[in-house]
Amino acid sequence: MNLYSLAKQFPSEEHALAHLMKVRWPGGIRCLYCDHDKCWLTESKNKSGKPRRLFQCAKCKMQFSATTGTLFHDSHLPLSKWFAAIALMADAKKGIAAAQVQRHIGMTYKTAWYVCHRIREAMREIDPEPLGGKGKTVEVDESFVGGYLSGQGSRQAQGEKIKVLGIAERGGRVHMQTIGSLKNEEIKPILDAKIDPETEKISTDGAKRYLAVIPKEKHQRGNHAEEIKSGKPLSNQTIEGAFSLFKRGIIGQYHQLSSWHMDRYLGEFCWRFNRRGMQPWIFGMTLNNMVCLRPLPYKKLTEF
Repeated sequence: MNLYSLAKQFPSEEHALAHLMKVRWPGGIRCLYCDHDKCWLTESKNKSGKPRRLFQCAKCKMQFSATTGTLFHDSHLPLSKWFAAIALMADAKKGIAAAQVQRHIGMTYKTAWYVCHRIREAMREIDPEPLGGKGKTVEVDESFVGGYLSGQGSRQAQGEKIKVLGIAERGGRVHMQTIGSLKNEEIKPILDAKIDPETEKISTDGAKRYLAVIPKEKHQRGNHAEEIKSGKPLSNQTIEGAFSLFKRGIIGQYHQLSSWHMDRYLGEFCWRFNRRGMQPWIFGMTLNNMVCLRPLPYKKLTEF
């Protein structure tokens, strides 16, 4: 959903609240504490004088709002601004920086950063199916993210980069996550967990590290030098294309990413990449996840 369509569909805060209530309680409002089906809407003003809408349960008398216990929890930002931020992140193929959200919507950088991370929390795979399957080919590769160490040689510079392992179905989904090292004992459990045992072929580059972690009868090793000479397609184009797209986002949007939050950014990218054919519905999917997932406290994001 683009910003123009968003403004037409939700011209006021009341429209945004009504839509959020419909998404959260499609069968009617129910108490968050005792699940009673009769709740009354009460209106008052908060400390800043802005309207405050709370529901009160007719049975247990507890009060709650439409955002209580969700990723919107404890936010004083208007829902219209939340919806705009969700639309921007859902539509950004290479991601969008918090500073840009700050400029477009109007908020402090700290608030924009926190808002983006909460939306990013909603853009992650929950109990995903293994990649691959019967008759499918899965590509596996690794990449390095980070800057350069001047004058210290390529090995030392590579040691300072963030290592990312990528797994992709040809023409399908992708999974990327950070790893501490390229040792077999770290890579093998990830491949076993993320790749369907019935996958027909597992394609890699010519790196010898995969010989011990992938069954020989399934392993399809590529050789980039020979493929370029022969004019044949590169064996790992899918995962390498995903890596390239993610790095374009770092260069053009974020400029640099913290290693502490790298998996969050990778999760957001993979979630959006895996739904690249569902663009008209991504806003709704993200909003639905926002109300289904538990709150993400600021302290949790900043504890290292």
